[in-house]
Amino acid sequence: MAAAKTARAAKSATEAFESVTSASSEAVREHFDRGVAALSEASAFGKQNVEAFAASAAAAQKGFETISARSVAFSKQAIESHVAATKSLMTSKSVQEFVEKQNDYAKSSFEAYVAELTSFSDLFSGVAKETFQPINERFNAVGQLIQAGAQR
Repeated sequence: MAAAKTARAAKSATEAFESVTSASSEAVREHFDRGVAALSEASAFGKQNVEAFAASAAAAQKGFETISARSVAFSKQAIESHVAATKSLMTSKSVQEFVEKQNDYAKSSFEAYVAELTSFSDLFSGVAKETFQPINERFNAVGQLIQAGAQR
């Protein structure tokens, strides 16, 4: 009788141990799979971040090329305008004519400069928006990821 009780106790202990071991193995496997999935998700997220920074750098480069070309074109046009004004001033017949030509040139030069600054302001604003758009989208994705994590 004592042997039967011992055998039952040993069998019960063995079953309990196997049950705990099985549950632990399943829990470890489940958590490991979740960890691998999270690592995969983090890796994909990191890749998207790198792609966003590359797109941002490309947009900045394109924008700076546009700005540079625009600056060179305006400078070239301004120099041509200066040369033409100088030639015109040299052909003045009187001081009055010289002052009038100089005033006209100063006025037109200032107006062209202000118009170009306004245009540059719009251009810089557009370049900034294009440059920061991919990065802004990644910040939005981080916010969504945080919200999704908070809801879990």
